Amino acid sequence: ANGVKNLVVQPTHLMHGAEYDELMEAVDAYKDKFESVKIAEPLLGEVGSDATVVNEDKKAVAEILTEEAVEKAGYDSLDAAKEEGTAFVFMGHGTEHFANSAYSQFENMLRDLGHESTYVGTVEGFPSLDYVIRRLKIREIKKVYVMPLMIVAGDHARNDLAGAEADSWDSILKADGFETEVIMKGLGEIDAIAEMFVKHLKKAESL
Repeated sequence: ANGVKNLVVQPTHLMHGAEYDELMEAVDAYKDKFESVKIAEPLLGEVGSDATVVNEDKKAVAEILTEEAVEKAGYDSLDAAKEEGTAFVFMGHGTEHFANSAYSQFENMLRDLGHESTYVGTVEGFPSLDYVIRRLKIREIKKVYVMPLMIVAGDHARNDLAGAEADSWDSILKADGFETEVIMKGLGEIDAIAEMFVKHLKKAESL
C-alpha cells in the first residue's frame, strides 16, 4: 500500500525454529505483491549449509554473551570467576523443533573457545536444568550467575528464571545449595548483538 517494491525482512529470532518457519510461510504468501522479497538470518545464523558461517555466528554471540555476563558479574575474566568456583548458566527457551540442537551447538562453541565455566540450559528442551545442575556439581561450583539466552528478558526470564516461586531456576539452584545471582538482560539489549542483526540484514539485502 505504501509502494514498497523490494522487501527485506530481518527476524529477531535466535534460530531457525518454529516461529522462523511460520514467518517464512507468512511472508511467502505475499511474495507476488513485491518485485523481490528477502528474509535475513536469525541471530545464530544458518544451520548446516556452511559450517564456517554457522560457527562464525555462534562464535560471535558466544564471545559477546560471555563478555557481557563477566562484566555484569564484576569479574575481570572468566578465569577469575572460575578460580572462585563461579559459573555462568544461560537459559534458552527450548523447542520441540529440530532446531533445538542449536543450544547444544552453542555450548560446544563456548567449550571450543575455552569457556569451561559456562553452561547452557533450556526451559522446554535439552539441555534441561537438571542436566546442567549435575554438571555443576561435578565441577564443584559454588556460585552461579543465571542469564537469559533470549532476545528479550520477558516473561520466561522474569518467571521461569528469576521468579520467587519454588520452580524457578533461581529457586531450584538455591534449594540445591548454590549461591545465585540473576543477570536480567536480554540479548537484544546488547549493542553488539543489535549490530549482528544489522549485519545479517545487510547481507540479505546484498544477495
